[in-house]
Amino acid sequence: MIFNRLRLLWVGMLFASVMAVAAEPARDALLDQRFAELKEAEDEVTARGIEQEIWKLWMISGNPEIDELMRQAMEARRWGDYAKALALLDQVTGIDPEYAEAWNQRATIHFLRDDYEQALAEVARTLELEPRHFGALAGRGVIRLHQGRSALAIQNIKAAMDYHPFLRERHLVPPRFLEQPAESR
Repeated sequence: MIFNRLRLLWVGMLFASVMAVAAEPARDALLDQRFAELKEAEDEVTARGIEQEIWKLWMISGNPEIDELMRQAMEARRWGDYAKALALLDQVTGIDPEYAEAWNQRATIHFLRDDYEQALAEVARTLELEPRHFGALAGRGVIRLHQGRSALAIQNIKAAMDYHPFLRERHLVPPRFLEQPAESR
């Protein structure tokens, strides 16, 4: 009886792993579709709805263990327990170093701790894994503003607007700069 339960548990874990791997291409295709819709959004309300769908997709890793650790990390961050949140995110990046949203959340926590250089390093890793991450691009712009580097901030926010034309942070860019193309980051 114990052997049968263990075997069922093992089969269940194997099935979950296979489903997670199989779900990744579907998730990526859905992200591609949502990004195309976001770029073509005609108004801010529509864009906000699509943005929320993208954030939800980013928060789903396809691995139940990682998803639970991410949930716990977000809860710890919400309560201001940044050390705990970082420890949980360390576990996530240890399990899957290719999961972009874990790196983005690490960047957010470092920003909240006023550790801008570490936040920028985490943003860079996020963007290596998900170059369209408008949250990371905009976050890098906000960090640059805090550092007094407004020209870089404008470039970063405009780069984020290439993916999300109704980005909240767009109001940080003076209107005269909005018509100029984003330059190197």
